[in-house]
Amino acid sequence: MKNEQKQEFKSSGVLALLGLVGFSTAIIATPWNRQIQDSRSELARQKAEVVGYQVIQIYREATKSAANSHMPKTRIPASVAEETALSPENIRSTGTMGVDPWGQPYKYRILSGNQVGKIRIVVWSSGPNQKVDTTNLENEEIALKEQPVYSGDDVGVLLSMSQN
Repeated sequence: MKNEQKQEFKSSGVLALLGLVGFSTAIIATPWNRQIQDSRSELARQKAEVVGYQVIQIYREATKSAANSHMPKTRIPASVAEETALSPENIRSTGTMGVDPWGQPYKYRILSGNQVGKIRIVVWSSGPNQKVDTTNLENEEIALKEQPVYSGDDVGVLLSMSQN
């Protein structure tokens, strides 16, 4: 009889075992989830850099076509109206382009396109919460002299390239 009592499996033992398994799973899953989030943030930063280079290339093409405006008019696609053709006046200094890993568009701001020979641009993603936490990114009145310190879950890059 005493032997049978020792071999009984009580419900409290089952609950303790399930609690231990759940706790162990939570401990193991937390770093794994953080690693997935970090890899998405790194991917977002890399894509922001690519978007920045694309915007710079578009800006370069616009300035080259404006520099050649004294030349005879070049052909443009028939689907593009002449007044909306690629020119520096038609390129906005802020805008959106591409999509981040969370499905939101990247935002960009051309900081110094008017300076001779240099283009500076900041490109950022508002992250998974889809809210810009970093101050002064969207405020065009405030000049950004250096790479912003991104707050919250925001991710971005500041690129500086020669215009040639």
